[in-house]
Amino acid sequence: MIRGFRDRIGTMIDRGAQHLDIDSSNCICYIDGFRYWIDIGYLKLTSSGLRDPAGFVYMPCLKFMHLEQVVWDTHLDTVISGCPVLEELTLLRDPHDKYKALLVRTQSLKRFRLLPLRNGYVRSRVKCTLEIDTPGLEYMSLGDDHIDSIVVKNLTSLLVVELDIKFVAGFAVHFDTWNLTKRSEIISDFLNGISSVRHMIIISAKTVQAFDHYSKAGMIPKFNNLSCLQAVFRSYLLQFLPAFLQCCPNLKHLLLVVHSGKMDEGLKLTDVPRCVSSTLECVEIQEKLELEEGKMKATSYFLGNSAVLKKLILSRTAYDPRDVLESEIWEKVNKLKKRSPGCEIIIRAMEED
Repeated sequence: MIRGFRDRIGTMIDRGAQHLDIDSSNCICYIDGFRYWIDIGYLKLTSSGLRDPAGFVYMPCLKFMHLEQVVWDTHLDTVISGCPVLEELTLLRDPHDKYKALLVRTQSLKRFRLLPLRNGYVRSRVKCTLEIDTPGLEYMSLGDDHIDSIVVKNLTSLLVVELDIKFVAGFAVHFDTWNLTKRSEIISDFLNGISSVRHMIIISAKTVQAFDHYSKAGMIPKFNNLSCLQAVFRSYLLQFLPAFLQCCPNLKHLLLVVHSGKMDEGLKLTDVPRCVSSTLECVEIQEKLELEEGKMKATSYFLGNSAVLKKLILSRTAYDPRDVLESEIWEKVNKLKKRSPGCEIIIRAMEED
């Protein structure tokens, strides 16, 4: 503890400070004076430590809390329980955290983010379970692959979920489709727990790859409320696209980011799920694609099968005008069968550097 640190914090609070940001940088600074912080509305701790003296947590005005690589001498739920109006919580775990469970239980929380470890090659010392029980939660972002398991409960208000996880913990761990272990059941429960979400953002192709594995075991639930999906697909995973969309029967908006790479020459998108034929209104395809025969299969698939499609967008990164003329793109697109006569096609060229 820095000499006089708690007194300095108390002085700041007495002067009316409501925003507190403490970064201990290269050394851990333990903090144990929370009873002074009754007026704080925003708290960010980085590389700090939390101690647990009797009755130390009560922050009745705190709405925003950001805890980054904090060393705990207390349980997270003890801290959260002392914040009755907390609305937003961001966590970045310390890899040396000794606790086997992180409990996020609160009625007031609306936004929760779990950030990835700064060094992806650092492994947590203990297996850790994250439990989220937040009936008021509207937005959840998960980006830490070193959590051993994630348990969600009562996410009845969830609107948006952002996933950047591959659903395994540790190194060299692979999912065996035919070995439905307890771990697989936990992941199935997690997916069912977020199945009421309305907007899903999958920001990493590794998450889509995990979905592909689990779908082969019948573990992907129906996302009946999902109306908007943003997902990153590697080219070779496009074969999984119809099966994934089958789980989204009421989807209206799709933003598809396709990573260039080797594509299976035998790729055929033949299955047409309900959302493609009946509900999909807007599709945007991003990333740099060579618009050759076989490389426009995603575009052709949606134009040819979507009866109510209103807009299809090839974004500014969909092609490079230095390599392909816009007129050539239009010529190719106009040859494609279009099931929805009123569908507007928009082509946005990549901006030159």
